[in-house]
Amino acid sequence: AWVFPLPGGANVGYGVLHRSLGSGFISTAGAKIANDRDENELWGEYDFKIFRLRGTLGELREMNSDTNQPSLTRTAATSLNFARSGWSALLSSSISTSALGNIHLQESHALTNGVTLAYRPASFFSIEPNLSFKQEWDQTTGAKTDTPSAGFLLSCTPWSNLQLTGRASYSRGISEDSVRDASTLNTLASLNWKIGKSLGTDQYLSLQFEYRNQRANPTVSNSSPNITGMVQLKLLDF
Repeated sequence: AWVFPLPGGANVGYGVLHRSLGSGFISTAGAKIANDRDENELWGEYDFKIFRLRGTLGELREMNSDTNQPSLTRTAATSLNFARSGWSALLSSSISTSALGNIHLQESHALTNGVTLAYRPASFFSIEPNLSFKQEWDQTTGAKTDTPSAGFLLSCTPWSNLQLTGRASYSRGISEDSVRDASTLNTLASLNWKIGKSLGTDQYLSLQFEYRNQRANPTVSNSSPNITGMVQLKLLDF
């Protein structure tokens, strides 16, 4: 991966990002990459003092390891970030186009709007609720799918070398094509413990437990719950 933050004025920032990830890669946040992917992003932002405006253009290429089908997603997004002492708010909006396959191309367009709030009643504790609404149009069938979602994150740092995090989210897809109806419930609890420093890098021991329940059609009892646990040794700031 490489990142180029380019020089700008005191209130201006912009840069370029490229990242290649293989299937099975696990990020420091604990997210596992299912397929090989390449990510490209061009971003720019301006600080108006009252808020920070950011715009991004992104491209994601993936190769499905099961079907050997490529996919391409292009996204244009903008966000407004308001930050004050003890709280912050993020308003975001994005438009994306996706294409799947080589011969029988499946295309879709999506519009997503979201809001995230962060409240810090104490220096060691924060609460972050979020809401989003996604509308997606399948260009092959013409069906529209609405997906509202909600979630929250709790973060606590009782000591400088220990962080506890818990988050939960729920989304429900409602489509004109009932086959596309789906719901997802996800909860996660994690512990990050800074155990020392070596060769200029911070070393963390991470424990994570996640519960995920997906239903292809929420009106039918066909849920597929999944519980996973993970232990990681992280090397950061190198």
